[in-house]
Amino acid sequence: MKFGALELDKCLGAVLAHSQKLGSQRIAKGRVLDAELLEAFQKEGVTSLVCASPEAGDLAEDSVAEALAEALGRGLNPADMTVSKAVTGRVNFKAIRTGIIRYDRTALRNFNLVHEGVGLSLPAHNQLLLAGQIAATLKIIPYFLHQKLVAEFTDRLADVPVFTYYPLVPKKAYLIQTCSPALQDKVYSATEMVTRKRLEDLGCKMLGATVCAHTPDALANEIENAYQHGAELILICGGSAIMDRQDVVPAAIQQLDGQIDQLGLAVDPGNLLMVAHWQNTPIIGMPGCARSPKLNGFDWVLHLLLAGIDLTKEELADLGACGLLNEIASRPLPRARAVEPSQTAQIQTKRLAALLLAAGQSRRMGAENKLLLEIGEKPIIRHIAEALIQAGLTEIYVVTGHQAEAVRACLAGLKLTFIDNPDYASGQASSVACGVAGLPEAVSDVLIALGDMPLIEPDLITALCQRHNETASEGAKITLPVYADPSQPDNVKRGNPVVWSQAFFDELKALSGDQGGRQILADYPVHIQHLHWPDAQPFEDVDTAEALQQMRRYISDK
Repeated sequence: MKFGALELDKCLGAVLAHSQKLGSQRIAKGRVLDAELLEAFQKEGVTSLVCASPEAGDLAEDSVAEALAEALGRGLNPADMTVSKAVTGRVNFKAIRTGIIRYDRTALRNFNLVHEGVGLSLPAHNQLLLAGQIAATLKIIPYFLHQKLVAEFTDRLADVPVFTYYPLVPKKAYLIQTCSPALQDKVYSATEMVTRKRLEDLGCKMLGATVCAHTPDALANEIENAYQHGAELILICGGSAIMDRQDVVPAAIQQLDGQIDQLGLAVDPGNLLMVAHWQNTPIIGMPGCARSPKLNGFDWVLHLLLAGIDLTKEELADLGACGLLNEIASRPLPRARAVEPSQTAQIQTKRLAALLLAAGQSRRMGAENKLLLEIGEKPIIRHIAEALIQAGLTEIYVVTGHQAEAVRACLAGLKLTFIDNPDYASGQASSVACGVAGLPEAVSDVLIALGDMPLIEPDLITALCQRHNETASEGAKITLPVYADPSQPDNVKRGNPVVWSQAFFDELKALSGDQGGRQILADYPVHIQHLHWPDAQPFEDVDTAEALQQMRRYISDK
């Protein structure tokens, strides 16, 4: 290929290398220069243009892209992948149905080493893709490449396919949970709901779900029952983690003459996972983190299994590459579900708002609304509201629900904005979700405070906001106060308020039940930063009549 400035009378048939202004128009690069266009340039006084011209044996970029795309796609099932028509030297491969893409790293490297003008880009190995998502992009950078180079590329592709695609084949699954006195009943129903949703997202059906005693005999009976029901995949979520091949879950499988293939996984979270089989039916012992919908090693193993990949020890060991999921939580998700960079990247303008939760029903206090009760001649809710104002926060939103008018009356005269939560009876999470959803889009961070913590002082709030803002990272972070008793330094107590960056707003808005943000804190430990506070007293809340009396005495003694 020849490249450079050519006099206008020598440009016929050449390709315009750089965009060029022509009167009020802009002629895009890559345009083939014909006589009509050259005449128009001449009228504008243009005497030369930077062009690319083919030499003997050169092929145009689109011809090269289509030839290489054809070679790359030889091993692909046309029912799994579409290949776009080449445009400006680019061809996209797109998934037709949900599956995982895998590639040979050496083959990919060797392909991209043939010539710097050709680049093949792929997502992560074992990436789960949804229908319509791009699986690979081939880009020809120069306008022309010699046919000998094209032949060299196709020769490389004759040996080993660079990438392969494995569509998921749905299975009928059965979930078995074993009991533990340490777990509340709602944990089992929540685990079933999360597992059912996880399977449905992958096209699978849950045939049934049961809870049994945490003994080998009881579990073995349920495994047999699941098999009789036609289960093609058996999932076991134990009441306690599987710590040894002689533990309850492996013992039940071995009691049936089943085979334990692997205990332990080099993915975190998800280390305590077991892979086994019985009667040619795969069995997965789920790690405790699989009770959460957050990405964990169970997801990766499930994807491989449904894609028909043999779960050999070598295959499972390979999952250790990029297996530290706490740091890169969005990496293996389908990209349509992954967090966009704008959600976790730097927020240029900081705008911190406060959200004061005041919608609860105070059930443990009996018939009285604790937020309206007085401590030190002032309603409990007003203590924390005034502390937020005195700390210098100018944008404060109060979420109301139960006895909303009475709560507003207690806060009369304060510069506050109220958000009503019609679903307040379902629990604290609904107030968090409602409040965060009601924030202006420009808010970059939110401090969430509880209305029943009247001992929180302005200096704690100020210090917490400074701690949140002082760190170098401007991305996903959660800041909360902690207290460590000097006599028991390992016994660290978490407190409130908590400051959340915008990266977590979507998850806060999706909360349900009475957990508040505790589940998110459990899912993102690496994003939490602490403000060490010398006094645990501000962390106390008013939940009972006894706590109220103690707090009144504390206030009167100050």
